[in-house]
Amino acid sequence: MKRAGLAILALALAACSPPSQQQTAEIPSPASAPASGCEAQASRDWSAVGSQYYLIEAQLDGATCAEAVATLRIKAREGNAVLFERSYPIASVPLAFNPNNDRAGLSNDLELWTQNTSETQTADSLPAWPAGAQRPPGFQPAPGINRNRYEGARGAQGPLFCYPDGGESNACVAMAGDTATLLGSLTPEQP
Repeated sequence: MKRAGLAILALALAACSPPSQQQTAEIPSPASAPASGCEAQASRDWSAVGSQYYLIEAQLDGATCAEAVATLRIKAREGNAVLFERSYPIASVPLAFNPNNDRAGLSNDLELWTQNTSETQTADSLPAWPAGAQRPPGFQPAPGINRNRYEGARGAQGPLFCYPDGGESNACVAMAGDTATLLGSLTPEQP
């Protein structure tokens, strides 16, 4: 009887105890974990007129893709010195970037942004600044650019790199060896 009582007690204890199962937590792999931030880079060689060579680099950084800031750099090919650099929130450059794009779409936009939009790629192709005028037609000079400086760049007929810098404008940088001067932005003519 004693044995029967012990057997019943053992069965009762076994029934009350939770089953022993080894459980493992699934840890997501790094590839499936959501990435924070929005980053991309692009670069290209630019063989400018007059056998001058430069490197055009673009970089995109932001907590989210919609909040990303794009930076464009022109570097000397020899020595890699930065000759020109400007940054823009991508939302302020809809001519180049779609802020609703994902990382892959913005990476493609960034690659296209490194292409020169100047058709002739020389400063003499910019509109002339008539004497007495506030500015050249269809062009908004950058701060510090007066008529003499602008016309000097045009007269030198040096390399010109233009890129989208707004909704309807393209910034233009005149190059003279290892000197880069932001002349301003080509803008559509207002009626």
